[in-house]
Amino acid sequence: MDNMRYMKFSILIFILIFTFICLIFSGCLREYDEIHITDMDIMSVPKDTGTELTITTYVQNNQNTDSGSLTLRVTVEDPSTNLNVAEKETGIGYIKSKSQTYYRVSLIVPEPGEYLIEVELLENGNVLSGDVDLITVKAVKDAKEPADILLTDMNLVIKQYVDGVSKVVVDVSPGIYNQGGDSGPLTMEVRAMVDPYSVYTKSDDMGMIQGSGRVRGNVQFILPKNSEYTFSVNVEENGRTVVSGNVDEKIRLNEIIFNTPMTYSIVEEGKPPVVPTEEHTESPGFHGSTAFLCILLVFCIIVMSRNKS
Repeated sequence: MDNMRYMKFSILIFILIFTFICLIFSGCLREYDEIHITDMDIMSVPKDTGTELTITTYVQNNQNTDSGSLTLRVTVEDPSTNLNVAEKETGIGYIKSKSQTYYRVSLIVPEPGEYLIEVELLENGNVLSGDVDLITVKAVKDAKEPADILLTDMNLVIKQYVDGVSKVVVDVSPGIYNQGGDSGPLTMEVRAMVDPYSVYTKSDDMGMIQGSGRVRGNVQFILPKNSEYTFSVNVEENGRTVVSGNVDEKIRLNEIIFNTPMTYSIVEEGKPPVVPTEEHTESPGFHGSTAFLCILLVFCIIVMSRNKS
């Protein structure tokens, strides 16, 4: 009897440990007290010796203390050969507690084609975070080719509380990608709407965006915290609208953690929303079915043990 109880207890412990490991690796227990890369932008500029890639990396320190000495390591890989074509490490100093900042690193790639950009954030030699993006560097474009501007996504960060805690200062940064030739001067307008009578509008003069360039506009709102907002983005070139779109969900600011960047998809007007494939339909966090089965097994073992006792 003692051996049977010991075996059941061992199985119970094993299942609990397995469940805990599943939760950790699935991200359900992810801590927010960390230093990590939140996003990166990539801009390409043709040069005499190839194409210069400028990678802008956004880094967030959610800890209550300043970081140690940080380094960014950027690697450019040719996915067709799995060979590195460029690599650079840059010391970026430290980041103050509860703050976000960005850094730029430039490298040269020799010719047009697809490249895998990997950025790693290191603290005292240890890798803290990373991000990867696949880009296409196109051949030098005809100066007469028109720009082709696409909206990518929108970053939102609550930076400050004002008027007590009834309002918040919100940084909003929609991203755009120019898959055509060089653009003329661009102006980005961002709207935050509660209803047709409560609309907040800000704009950013972005200047000219070169072909294959990726950049972000940036505007700042002061908004009532307890409202639900629909965000929309409109980009004009020389006064003519070239692209516009809406964030694909309504945003409640009082549900967002202070100083924590959030990223939202933008659906361009005239285009249907992207329907995720099966392999991308899993929600963040742990896999519900795995956790449920583990918990069910634990429950059954406990019930069986009680009945036999």
